[in-house]
Amino acid sequence: MTDRLTQLQLCMDQLIDILFSALSYVDQNHDTVPLNPADPKEIDPNRNPPTEFDFQSSQQELATDIILKTRQILTIIDTLPGVGVTKAEQLSTIKDLRNQLKNAEIEKSKAIDKKEKLVELVNSLILEVGDTISKTR
Repeated sequence: MTDRLTQLQLCMDQLIDILFSALSYVDQNHDTVPLNPADPKEIDPNRNPPTEFDFQSSQQELATDIILKTRQILTIIDTLPGVGVTKAEQLSTIKDLRNQLKNAEIEKSKAIDKKEKLVELVNSLILEVGDTISKTR
């Protein structure tokens, strides 16, 4: 699972793709309309536009995709940490987390020192046992 910011970025990219697809579809499939109503409608024999029903249903589907993706983005934004929290509260939280990190680093350092002392003790005991065994033989 990715973090929320990555999810948000992916959804934004997907929304941009959907918007581009919608604009491209409408641009490529719309019915031609003359600029001057008195002019005759031009018909391209090489172009087969979709029926009005298909065009409208495709537009509806694209609009639905845009709405759903936008809702997904808004949901992710609402779950981001810090939404609805003041700047002072965020700074206080960061300060508390820094203090917790410092304390954890101190505990880690103490544990490493303790481990090194225990390793030295075990090594010295191994050497003593080895010396004692070699002297008894």
